[in-house]
Amino acid sequence: MIRFLEYFAIFLLLLVLQEFVFDNINLGGVVNPYIYIMFIILLPLDIQGWVLLVLGCCAGAAVDFMSGMAGLHMMTATWLAFVRPTVVALLLGKDVAYDGGVPTAGRVGVAKFFRYVTTLVLLFNIPFFILEDLSGETWVVALRILLSSLFSVGIIYFLHLPFVHSQLKV
Repeated sequence: MIRFLEYFAIFLLLLVLQEFVFDNINLGGVVNPYIYIMFIILLPLDIQGWVLLVLGCCAGAAVDFMSGMAGLHMMTATWLAFVRPTVVALLLGKDVAYDGGVPTAGRVGVAKFFRYVTTLVLLFNIPFFILEDLSGETWVVALRILLSSLFSVGIIYFLHLPFVHSQLKV
């Protein structure tokens, strides 16, 4: 029960930060960091697949509800939850996935953590920005994907540092 409450508090904090801080960052119409996906990225590695999908769907639906979108966040967050186990197995290794725990830089190594987070952020941003701007110019969409991903990865790295240093069993 305590573990559930900790994750719920983290989810609410990320949701509030997304809505009131990061949704207001729009540098030249190109940079839009989505940090609420950190919730999906940092869920325990041994979480059951159906729970991961439900949590991804709920996280995306909550952001859609707060931002007035029509399901785009729900769809891409559910997609992210769907591909996460494969990315974990490929980039972190099956032995790390079987051990469970929270994937932090302190646990898996900084280089592996950056590859893991960058891959998941790109897997979220590519379909999100393509579907958000279907009639946009290709180079603008590619620039938005690249810059938003860079900002999101950097922010997620710094926001996850308390988990590395506090030794919380989240």
